[in-house]
Amino acid sequence: MKHSNNSPRPNTHAKKAGGLRATLIAAALTMYGSAGASPPRAEIIIEGSRTFPENITSTGDGVLITGSVGSGGIFRAAAGASIMSQWIAPGDNGLLDTFGVLADEASGTLWVCSSHMDMPNSGNPPAVPALYRYDLESGRFRSKHPLPGGAGLCNDIAIGPDRAAYVADTTGGRILRLPFGGEQLQEWSTSKDLAGADGLDFQGQHLYVNSYTTGKLLRINLQPDGSAGRPTTLRTTRPLTRPDGMRRLSATQFVLAEGAGNISLLTVQGDVVHVEVLQAGLIDPAGVTVVGDTVWAVESKLSLRNVAGARPAPFIARAIYLPQRRQR
Repeated sequence: MKHSNNSPRPNTHAKKAGGLRATLIAAALTMYGSAGASPPRAEIIIEGSRTFPENITSTGDGVLITGSVGSGGIFRAAAGASIMSQWIAPGDNGLLDTFGVLADEASGTLWVCSSHMDMPNSGNPPAVPALYRYDLESGRFRSKHPLPGGAGLCNDIAIGPDRAAYVADTTGGRILRLPFGGEQLQEWSTSKDLAGADGLDFQGQHLYVNSYTTGKLLRINLQPDGSAGRPTTLRTTRPLTRPDGMRRLSATQFVLAEGAGNISLLTVQGDVVHVEVLQAGLIDPAGVTVVGDTVWAVESKLSLRNVAGARPAPFIARAIYLPQRRQR
């Protein structure tokens, strides 16, 4: 959820980011070279002049998928491709701006959060934000699940150990749950601490959630009866700045897109979370996904969305190689 400043943010970390990125890429090139394999792609261009990708997901074989809060629809890049092309059309079955996307290979499902980036002012009843299900292989529409109460911002999605889909409602300050095989989203956790809820993912029976507006990182236990425990606010070793998309990397680690320009590594030790910047200097990064030992991050460039004369394209998914940092 996202940032709409009227002017671009200066890139104050470019020199530091460039050095860090060069070090990471050099390490990756050494590793892949010694294995006799070609190094992975460094970046993928996302088609469109007004795409503004808000999130990204992937399959185990390297397919990348993103949405759009600018032109709408879903974009897809086959494994090894250098371009992400339009795959699901804008407005498909009432699809609004596309926020969170999540490839659930176990069920063959692509989950998509459909919401308004801007509040409609036409005077007509606004379309209801909803969680969509698409076939992961073909992109065929399967079902649509409106947010309870007909309002909110469906922002990001995670699959729990119970196979239910969990959704962050950013403006509603709540986590919603769609039971496996169910039809209706239910309120699962509501709390003032969940104001601005955005990125989320599970580690075992624990759901980790960040807040874009407060910078908090919280943990919610999935109880044996399926209910939610009380949210626990975790202590981070430095403040998180506009935390956004977040995905589990290992048994104790997550990768996080911070809207201020960082892709960060979170290492959880009890109620303390150590934060390390992996790459800085990106333009409004909003989502991350993990393919093997590569993190892919999308630059949303949303700070340029309403800037007169700005030309934000090209939109890019960038690779960050992390073989030496991953804890198995």
